[in-house]
Amino acid sequence: MKHIRSIVFGLALACGAPAAQYIATNVTGQLTRSAVVNLTQLSQAQAQQLQATGNGVAEFPRAVPLLRAPVTQTLTAQQVIAFPPSLTVTPASSFGFNGISHADQRLSNGGNQFSIEPPSHGLAVANGFVLEGVNNAVRVFSTAGAPLTATVSTNQLFNLLPSINRVTDARGPFPTDIRTFYDQGIDRWFVLQRVQDNDVFGNPLNLSHLYMAVSQTGDPTGSYNVYAMDTTNSQTFGCPCLSDFPQIGADQYGFYISANDYSTSFQNFVHASILAISKPSLGTGAISPPTFRFMIPLTTGYEFTIQPANTPPGASNFVASGGVEFFLSTNTSASKGGVGLWAMSNTASMATQAPGLLLTQIELPSLNYFFPDLATQRSGPLPYGSSLSPPGVLELLDGNDIRMLSVTYAGGRLYATWATQVLDGSGHSVVGGAYTIVSPAYRGGVLTGQTIRQGYLSITNNHLLRPAIAVNAQGRGAVVFTIVGPDYFPSAAYVPIDTTTTGTTAQLAGAGAFPEDGFTGYPTFGGQGVARWGDYSAATVAPDGTIWLATEYIPNLPRTQFANWGTFVMHYVP
Repeated sequence: MKHIRSIVFGLALACGAPAAQYIATNVTGQLTRSAVVNLTQLSQAQAQQLQATGNGVAEFPRAVPLLRAPVTQTLTAQQVIAFPPSLTVTPASSFGFNGISHADQRLSNGGNQFSIEPPSHGLAVANGFVLEGVNNAVRVFSTAGAPLTATVSTNQLFNLLPSINRVTDARGPFPTDIRTFYDQGIDRWFVLQRVQDNDVFGNPLNLSHLYMAVSQTGDPTGSYNVYAMDTTNSQTFGCPCLSDFPQIGADQYGFYISANDYSTSFQNFVHASILAISKPSLGTGAISPPTFRFMIPLTTGYEFTIQPANTPPGASNFVASGGVEFFLSTNTSASKGGVGLWAMSNTASMATQAPGLLLTQIELPSLNYFFPDLATQRSGPLPYGSSLSPPGVLELLDGNDIRMLSVTYAGGRLYATWATQVLDGSGHSVVGGAYTIVSPAYRGGVLTGQTIRQGYLSITNNHLLRPAIAVNAQGRGAVVFTIVGPDYFPSAAYVPIDTTTTGTTAQLAGAGAFPEDGFTGYPTFGGQGVARWGDYSAATVAPDGTIWLATEYIPNLPRTQFANWGTFVMHYVP
């Protein structure tokens, strides 16, 4: 049996470093409603779309740009102590089904899509619906796993031209970094992506946009209001920029989007940004909802991927101090760990004539974490790699970096995960995960926090990729991830977790059937033997308090020439 281990640490208090504070700028008018679309109509129109076969335009794949944290670290045996393994891996008894595959994404919009790696996930569940987003495609399923729509490209959802017109070879926008969300407070569904603009030949431009679709009702198969915002920020020092790796969260008053702003001219990160948008205004379809922006310089290392918290259905938001939205981040330049705790106060003021948002940040100590290495795979057939000249060999998988990957706020606590290199129970250095549970407080304008529990997750002699956490109002939930290594083809799994304990068994819900055999790791396409893997997994809570999870794996399903990835959706009842 293979093992996962979990390490529990004692209480940690906030460090004595002074708090950092930031003031928002009112940017209302920059995010505007641009269109209305209907997902069912788009789904029904798939048969009338341009078809990709026999049109004379050569197929070629496209990798999502890999923009890494600015600092890396190296793990040594002296920095992390190996502990005996405590958790086993067994087949899951929970319900699950195949979500969007590479073939689904590539052939949506009449085939006017690129072959894309890696897949990244969005997942939202409510009202008997499951809304999954992968790369630039979305699909609605029932909670029983039955498809309720075709796979629709987000170019269609955002009312944009196709990524590539396979009759004329003209290039349209290329959306990426997808996020999906359901908000019970306003009974609305969200789909969000960012775009670096390009010309009709596909050449990148120093222009960027954020696109967001918000449903008009509680039915995700119906009509959506489409919003767009120019995120180039050309007047800001270091820009023009694109808002890379956007993250989303919400409290009772606002919808929040954080991003790492990347200079398209100088090819470096220049600052972090956070948008705060009036959530009720989005719910009513306002043409120009009240919107505020924080610009945060990269100074301490905690300003990279500032993850907003999501509050699950039934859990209470922080209502004191005019409403507070919490965020967490890791430190990309730390050698001894550390977690950044952020609080945006007075969020209720977005609905007033005198908004007064304030963002405060402090540092909390944490377990050490280290830049992940590469993940190995189990040997198996490589039909695409074998067809190349010279033939490709078994790919390694990208281990990601140490950015924060998920944050949930429930019962007055923040639950978070990120990737790290760890030593397993046998002393092997493998890719694993870290989690922390933090109790934040904001009183009298002062932010404090306590680390209640934290630990590592690892699998003996194998790797655990892209951990994401969700817990319900009672603090019970799960961490989802991919298992891969010498003993496993890339597989979908999760481990139960709650406020005081981590489960004793990792549940293998979607067993992989083959190795990753996608184009990104092969030299023919500039790869160095390392394939891209889903930049993040997805975890969410349904209104009934059950947990829904999704991650990348390699299924036994129809594939395309260039990639064989799929996604698996899991339902866990705590």
